[in-house]
Amino acid sequence: MTTGTVSKSLRERTERGSVGVFVIVLAASFLIMVGLAVDVSGHLHAMQEARATAREAARVGGQQLQTPTGVRGLGAVADPGQAAAAAQAYLASAGVTGSASVTGPASISVDVTSVYPTKFLSIIGVPSLSATGTAQARITRSVGGVEQ
Repeated sequence: MTTGTVSKSLRERTERGSVGVFVIVLAASFLIMVGLAVDVSGHLHAMQEARATAREAARVGGQQLQTPTGVRGLGAVADPGQAAAAAQAYLASAGVTGSASVTGPASISVDVTSVYPTKFLSIIGVPSLSATGTAQARITRSVGGVEQ
């Protein structure tokens, strides 16, 4: 056996299986990227849902007005107790946790917190991601289509 033949056979043995390792690394990288894409998009969707729920709860709370001032035409003023209770009831019916408060005579603020259970990140120890949303509704009065 000549020196050229020995070195050629050694080279062939050291490279054997290198394509298999490359494929495994490539497949694992692809799986990680797909998993991150699924969980990140799911988290973004959960955040959108939290903001939408907060907006709806703020609208519900904003419809709770002090009847005497509204009937007399003195303006649209939120009833603080009823507005916060109505918004909290909406949050409870939506199955999320949060808080609602009347921030002025004509505005209500709602904060929502929900949880997105991860699908792929749970494999590495991240079982869920928190999704929050905030909204504020302003109560306005319009006469003949003109806001007052």
